[in-house]
Amino acid sequence: MSQGGEVIIRFEEVSFGYGHNKPILDEVSFPIRRGGKLTLMGQNGAGKSTVFGLITGALHTENGKIHIGQGVTVAVSRQVIPRADLELTVREFFEKCFSKKVYDIDPKIDAVLEVVNLNAPHDRIVKSFSGGQQARLLLASALIQDPDVLLLDEPTNNLDKAGIAHLTDFLKKYQKTCIVISHDAGFLNSFTEGVLYLNIHTRKIEQFVGNYFDVVKQITAQIEKENMKNAQLAKEIQANKDKANFFAMKGGQMRMVAKRMREKVEEMEEAKVDVRKEDKTIRNFTIPAQPEVVGKILEITSFNMIKNHKPSKRKTNISLKKKEHLLLVGPNGIGKPTLLETIAKGKSTGAKIT
Repeated sequence: MSQGGEVIIRFEEVSFGYGHNKPILDEVSFPIRRGGKLTLMGQNGAGKSTVFGLITGALHTENGKIHIGQGVTVAVSRQVIPRADLELTVREFFEKCFSKKVYDIDPKIDAVLEVVNLNAPHDRIVKSFSGGQQARLLLASALIQDPDVLLLDEPTNNLDKAGIAHLTDFLKKYQKTCIVISHDAGFLNSFTEGVLYLNIHTRKIEQFVGNYFDVVKQITAQIEKENMKNAQLAKEIQANKDKANFFAMKGGQMRMVAKRMREKVEEMEEAKVDVRKEDKTIRNFTIPAQPEVVGKILEITSFNMIKNHKPSKRKTNISLKKKEHLLLVGPNGIGKPTLLETIAKGKSTGAKIT
């Protein structure tokens, strides 16, 4: 975990929460060293994005301090383009990333757009890009700043295979500090060398050294130990409960014995460990069955796509019956989500749900 690099960010007994009912961090201390390539892990809702907000200064600690080295710059890949920025051209959008005017910015724009695998004319208006393409612009806007500390929150979510390959190669060569939140195990394992694990139960950050897969094995081993400890305690708790009930029925002095055994049960209950869990990117859901549906469910005779930044209509002849599946693939920005949305809302002129 770049053991030899100087510490450029240090959390010192930092506590933070969203009100009394939602504590996130409890007196957390850990260092981030120059040149480190780290993954920030933790169960969904543990507060990974909150840690990023504390580093950037968007959020402020309740207690403790965050020390950032003098002159150290930080950039984070935002999740949404501000409404006012949607009216800007690509060039203007990237110019806003800097507090001072950057001369000859176009080659820099081309370089970061290549990293995210996006072809974007510099005079094109930002709002004309698809949602996936706008996400790539946001990622590129962090990369173009060439910060000392680069914070990436789910950077592969809107990238195709080529985009992920470009970004992976960029991060391997990146000489500065990078911290990534992601559920893409292969992507993380290709360049990270350590993990900051945010434990949702203890609200502490644990540090692990090694590539992503090695660290996951270490965490899995800890989970197994926690489960074994809890299973043993559960057996002892039940045995003591049974004995306590037995002695309580005897009456007399046996009731005092039963009371002490119940107190022991309470102590063992408190000793049980809250077992951490893996992140889940998608909650469980069900799709209601419609057994009465027969024959064709969907017919598509034409659809619109984006080609060379312009809408283009294509004819086709596709039909789907019950229990049949259709895989919709293509590069980002071609119009996949738009097609699905228009079909679902019944607004597509070339598709009909029967």
